[in-house]
Amino acid sequence: MNHLNSILLEGIVVNDPEVKATSCQSGAQLVVLRLASHRYYRDQDTAEGRWKDDTLFMDVLAWGGLGRKVMELIPKGTTVRVVGRLKVSLYKSRDGAREYSRPSIVAQHIEFRRRRNADIVEGHGASGDVEDITLNAEGGDENASSLSEPVVIYEY
Repeated sequence: MNHLNSILLEGIVVNDPEVKATSCQSGAQLVVLRLASHRYYRDQDTAEGRWKDDTLFMDVLAWGGLGRKVMELIPKGTTVRVVGRLKVSLYKSRDGAREYSRPSIVAQHIEFRRRRNADIVEGHGASGDVEDITLNAEGGDENASSLSEPVVIYEY
């Protein structure tokens, strides 16, 4: 019986996507996105109940066609929603004395919004329209007719 391994994370891309070398015989491309996900809460240990920020940094791994679309469309600073599976990689220190683990998300679905006509037109400023596109890893691109849905990239 398979057990459920699914995770949903929203955050801001803190670095431009990076292509990583792999040892895959198929030549599949691996792209890594580094996300910062913020959680705000009131500190119960102080009388004032000040707001605190708890930030989680997580690597998102996008393979093949999904990775190529990420490289094309998602720059640093983009807010994204990622659905995928949790993966924990084990590493040894350089001297081999200790092991440590590093969690990451293997992306299956990524959503984001992109500004339409983001270039500044002289005297008019940047356009506030949101461009919404649905993309899938098989290469299909179709423009969404509604402006309320985010850009979606699927990996199957």
